[in-house]
Amino acid sequence: MVGNFASATELQWRITDDLKGLPEIPQLEDYNSTIYESTYTEDTQSHGIGLMLYDKEMDVETSGQISGQWNIEATKQIAFVGIDGASVASTDNIMVDGAAAPYDIDELVICPFASVGGWAFPAYCNRAEAGSTIDMTVANVRTTTTDRFVMPSGDHPVELNHDLRVSELVTDVPSVGLASAYMDVLIQEAYGAPELQPLPLSLAERIEFHEETTADGAITLFEKLMHYESGMVR
Repeated sequence: MVGNFASATELQWRITDDLKGLPEIPQLEDYNSTIYESTYTEDTQSHGIGLMLYDKEMDVETSGQISGQWNIEATKQIAFVGIDGASVASTDNIMVDGAAAPYDIDELVICPFASVGGWAFPAYCNRAEAGSTIDMTVANVRTTTTDRFVMPSGDHPVELNHDLRVSELVTDVPSVGLASAYMDVLIQEAYGAPELQPLPLSLAERIEFHEETTADGAITLFEKLMHYESGMVR
């Protein structure tokens, strides 16, 4: 198409197995309870008139997914040539946040050998977020975004992925403008079995991670693959 273009997507998802349900969150029940939240947003718009190709696919699956399958999956392809200095801007963001009280291994895992190293999963509160932004006058851009946080058992880890690829529009015609991608992770975990110490449990581990990469100018190839994975069985 030739002209102006705008598209926006927003998803918010909360799920829990806490006996009190979502309305009473925060404060999980004492044991064997978990809550997960995930959000996905995408916003694309042109500033001025340009020649533009835009292709977007999104799939949301609410059932439990095993490794290699996703609860949220979105792909986007943009090709753009601005007229008289016009540009296209696009942002993607995905987040998954999970918290759990201590959980009996036998309640979560199919594998009969999982309890050899202990009989309880410790409490945790983990968050991962990734996203990207482009602002370009000439663009050939692809993004792939996935996460999995509803699983049939603890034999499959939580995962979050966001991939950004900026390449030449055609041979010897680079994309022109700014492309940036980032990832933020916060991990907080306790230790010990539920019967050994009452709630609230002691924080035993805290990990913070931030990473961002930016390219600005004539871009022949800029590719960034970001991956987060968390689980007792991986």
